Amino acid sequence: MKINRFKVTFILLSMLASVALSGCSNEDNIESQPQEGMAKISFKINEKDYEAGEDVAGTRAAAPTKPKLQDLGDGWLAEVSLEPDTTHAKEAKAAEAKTRAIYGSAHYTIQAYQGGVKKGELKGTFQGSTFTPDAGTAESIFLPHGTYDFVCFNDKVSANGTQLTVHRADAETARYVVKRGVVINQDPKQYVAFEIKHAGAFLATTIAFVNCNIKIFGTNERRYTNPWEGTYVARSINPTDHIQYSWTSNSNSIPETMNYDFVTNTYSYPTVGNYSYSSKVDWGTTMSPGKTNTYRLNTGAGYAYFLPTTDCANLKFTITDGSLYDRSLTGMIAVPIQKQLEANKRYLLVIRLLMTKPLYLFSDGTIGDLDKNVGKTPIGVIPRPDGNYAIALNDVVDSYGAGSANIQWSNTTTQETSSVYTNYKDLLREGVSGASGTIPAVQAAASYQSQVSRPSTATTSWMVPGLSPFLWLGVSYAGLPERKQGKVLYYDPGNYFENLIPEGASSTEFIPSPSFINFSSMNMTRFNKAFTDAGGTAPQGRYWLDTEVIDGGQAKQVVIDISSSGYRLDFASKQSSAKIRPIIHFKSKWDD
Repeated sequence: MKINRFKVTFILLSMLASVALSGCSNEDNIESQPQEGMAKISFKINEKDYEAGEDVAGTRAAAPTKPKLQDLGDGWLAEVSLEPDTTHAKEAKAAEAKTRAIYGSAHYTIQAYQGGVKKGELKGTFQGSTFTPDAGTAESIFLPHGTYDFVCFNDKVSANGTQLTVHRADAETARYVVKRGVVINQDPKQYVAFEIKHAGAFLATTIAFVNCNIKIFGTNERRYTNPWEGTYVARSINPTDHIQYSWTSNSNSIPETMNYDFVTNTYSYPTVGNYSYSSKVDWGTTMSPGKTNTYRLNTGAGYAYFLPTTDCANLKFTITDGSLYDRSLTGMIAVPIQKQLEANKRYLLVIRLLMTKPLYLFSDGTIGDLDKNVGKTPIGVIPRPDGNYAIALNDVVDSYGAGSANIQWSNTTTQETSSVYTNYKDLLREGVSGASGTIPAVQAAASYQSQVSRPSTATTSWMVPGLSPFLWLGVSYAGLPERKQGKVLYYDPGNYFENLIPEGASSTEFIPSPSFINFSSMNMTRFNKAFTDAGGTAPQGRYWLDTEVIDGGQAKQVVIDISSSGYRLDFASKQSSAKIRPIIHFKSKWDD
């Protein structure tokens, strides 16, 4: 979803007449012609865009609270978090220094007050930099020297005396600003600048597919959105993938009317109501038609404009009908965040979907759930269905078949691959080197073929896995976080696992040591069950990875140590020994 943003400047340069004000209890008459000691007031107006709602954890200094996982059934978990919507932070920052004529027209009212009494008013339409006063009204305000309060608002804000009113239906477009204590003392004219802000708050929702990205293709149907986005309407490769959803609120919990008293500087919300919205997930667009090996990492799930003080905890998101990867997906998701929205702020409510019920690769090449494939022989656990790889249910055994083999990686101490890693960011982002089939450990992994036959859908033989498959195994089945909180990974999946980088780590070498990698506490009971439920053995101990590093000037091999508490990485001599838990790549029905 793209929200059009603009910033506009109005400079009223043609104010030649006076404002005639009728006398009443709260208005004073001002001379219709400028007198000595009076200034002609010109105004400059900037329309300000929504700002990222950064303070989503109570105070800026507060550490973000860990979002709570909610069980939707059938192996689906949902995690809800309220994050600052910084998706357009760079372009917004670049635009801050720019002022330009408004696109289209806008009608504004400007009022000047002194001591709670209105001293002048200006109404008119701004088209670009041109001001056209309302019929029968003046083009300028003349004020005696003194200190004034000004209020400026558009037609979506109604005024009754000193009270301004905004309804939720107008929260998207209503704008106003108050500027107090303005000293008028310049002759013959003086500028007063306004920065007009939105009266409402903008709340967008996105569904992030944590470990189950949706493979899409481009249809021949075209839809024009933004010039930097594709124009071909996307569909999921799996025709049964769909999500229908609704947003609702607690009864009578959403502010419908906001009153602001200009003189007392107080707000009230006299009416409240309900919010509801329903739609279905749109898989977006692609740059070209046909299959392009493109995945949808996340998708919008509605947006709305609310009045300030709306509490996010009063909102509920319900997947009324859904299915992903042939697995039913329904359920209500409460928003466990008590946060009152603020005017002119932009928030992002993130619903992170996590598939935690294991999928398996079977010996006949099919994939699916154990309970739906009774009679078939499982041979591997699938860390994520969009990855097209499975980790073997057992270790490579020794030549006697008596247990897990401890195998030397190779006899060399020199670099063996072209994809060698020298820093944590690249290691955690990619983590596979592509070792040669002549290396003893790689040959040992291929020998797993004698333990388990290679299915017809396999695109490789059994191999030594890189780091990534084990990391995603931890995400899916042990609760390992794949990103920093507040990082939804809109367009850069290369930022995965940056949260694991040690504090203060070098960008050019492995300092500090890998023992400082930030592996959090993991649910190893659930992790182990993914293997034992299928008749396998859970990984336990020290395992080789197809991941070569240069550490301290020496070529080493990465090993992952798996224990009852979780993961630990180490850089080992290639002449040392470790176990091997093979991996195999396959082609699934969702690739057809």
